[in-house]
Amino acid sequence: RKGKSVEERMSAFVPQRPFVSRASEGRSRTAVLFIHGIAEGPSQFLIPAAWVNALGMDAIALSLPGHGGTAHDFACSGRRVWEAYVDRRVDACRSEYERLILVGHSMGGLLSLLTCLRRPDGVAGIVTVGCPLHVWVSARAVRSILGARYHLLPADAGEEAVRNAVNVAPGPTLGYAGWLPRLGDLFSMMRAVRKDLPCLSVPLLAVQGKRDELVWARRSIGCFRRRVSSVCLQTLVLPDTTHFCYPAADEAVLREAFTSFCRAVASRP
Repeated sequence: RKGKSVEERMSAFVPQRPFVSRASEGRSRTAVLFIHGIAEGPSQFLIPAAWVNALGMDAIALSLPGHGGTAHDFACSGRRVWEAYVDRRVDACRSEYERLILVGHSMGGLLSLLTCLRRPDGVAGIVTVGCPLHVWVSARAVRSILGARYHLLPADAGEEAVRNAVNVAPGPTLGYAGWLPRLGDLFSMMRAVRKDLPCLSVPLLAVQGKRDELVWARRSIGCFRRRVSSVCLQTLVLPDTTHFCYPAADEAVLREAFTSFCRAVASRP
């Protein structure tokens, strides 16, 4: 089938906005800062934010620079801008809350780890979900990404999940060449995290989906287990989860592990 035109796809784009969800009218002692992945947005964290609020903690979901705008805006951002922005937001949260937990999906996990490795003081714990310490791109991923981007076919669950996650407006196909340096940024962050993981000293829950079509789950979880002290590390592999889709049974397991981790971290002296 013929895909939609660039103009049609751009007009259909609705940018995702950062949000703050407070547990109550008063300020919580603990905040959970959610950090999305490359070309993604904060809306994916609405359900986990509700889990956090139920624990009596505030939830803050940011939108990285270059996201929520045009494809050109994204191409003009990059690793240094993203890291500096996360550092500023972490500093702001540290000044307002006694404890801070970082939660990152995909590249957001890399950014969470990097900011904590640079300045561990004030970060009580980290949760990474689908963190790409090693990547591979399956044919299923290519179909879902192209189908979601160009609206070539009626969306299946995978394409719909990609559409819901993406927070960069569509642009002309040739313009995507400007995204190549951003992919280079992603790989440079992967290398930096793998190198420095042995220095991590805060509690970490590393979650991977076994059916992830973009992240090499087995190698990534193995890297965490080899390089992070067992004193700090918990791992969870969700058998039917992809990079963006969480079946109900896996989501229930994730919620239990996530909330237990946050509760334990928040109760530490």
